This record gives sequence, C-alpha cells and structure tokens, in this order.
Amino acid sequence: MSNEEAILLEELRKGSKTAFIALYNQHYRSLYSYILHFIAIPQLAEDALQEVFIKVWEIRERIDPERSFTGYMYRITRNHVFKLLKKIAADEELRNSAMIELHRQTEDPDTRLLWKQYEALLREAVTQLPPQRQRVFRLCREESKSYEEVAAELGISRNTVKEHMVLALKSIQSFFYEHADGTLLLLLFTDVLINQH
Repeated sequence: MSNEEAILLEELRKGSKTAFIALYNQHYRSLYSYILHFIAIPQLAEDALQEVFIKVWEIRERIDPERSFTGYMYRITRNHVFKLLKKIAADEELRNSAMIELHRQTEDPDTRLLWKQYEALLREAVTQLPPQRQRVFRLCREESKSYEEVAAELGISRNTVKEHMVLALKSIQSFFYEHADGTLLLLLFTDVLINQH
C-alpha cells in the first residue's frame, strides 16, 4: 500500500469526504470490471458498486489502514455480489427483470453460448455427485418426476428423496461457486427456484 493511500485511509476514518472520493476514483474502474465478471448486466453492476461504496462509508471507522485496502474492497465486493445474486434469485420480480435485461442484452449467439455453458457446467457438477444422488437428481430434474414418484421408483422414502435433492443442490452450488461466473450463478439460482418441488 502506498503512503498516499495510507494517508487517505486515515482521513477516511475521520470522515473526510475528499478522501472517500479519492479512494472511490482510484478503485471504481477495477471493481466495476470485477463485478461485471459476476453480473453481466451493467446497470446492476453499477448499482452493486454504489452499494459497496455506501457500505464502505458506513463502516469507515473500522477500516484498518495497515492492511491492504484493495484486498479489503475486493472481499467486500465479492460478498456483496453473492448476496445480491441470492437476493435476485429469491425475489421473483427482481429475477424476472434481471433475466429480461440479460436476455435483452444478449439476443444473439452469445445467449445460446451462455445457456450451453450453463448446461455443460450443470452436467459436470451432477457427475460429481454420488450415484444414488445423481439418479434422484436426474429423475426429479430431467424427467420432472415428483418426490413421491421418485421415492416409489427407487424404493426409498419421500424424505430421503428430499434430502438427496437438498444435498445435491448444495454440492452443485459449491461446484458453480468454484467454476462459474456470476451470470451462470444467477442462471443456477433461477433454475433451482423455478424447479423447486
């Protein structure tokens, strides 16, 4: 960290709006690009970044000027983006508007590519599941069978089917966190909610 940034952080902690604006200007472009990696919708990325900087202003007194501010900003930004993606996925109105915006922006071959990437990643994630969990997941998702139908077919209880699905979705979500960008995560969250039993 440069001496200049350390001074700005000390000033920020004291409530200096000038220091805040200077730090904002220094980090805006790189953080915006970082958010776009997760959320391929410029307006949502812009809003998310504004919320991150508002949070920084609100917690400015707790910022440690001895630690890397850049690393701190990326950590806050990543956490905020994942919370935002979960919120979008859980809120039907937000989800619909995000999907409409995403579709509007990508009404070209990129849309098909994005869905192909999503489907390929989902298939790969499913292959990582234990065999019985894979069967339960495929029957519920690919064949659109109810938990009751899957339970009868496999000779297990409905609760066991539900438990397999919960664990499968957790594993798939973890796989996506490791291997996907935010747009694919949004598609996963949306797919999970649309197909809930």
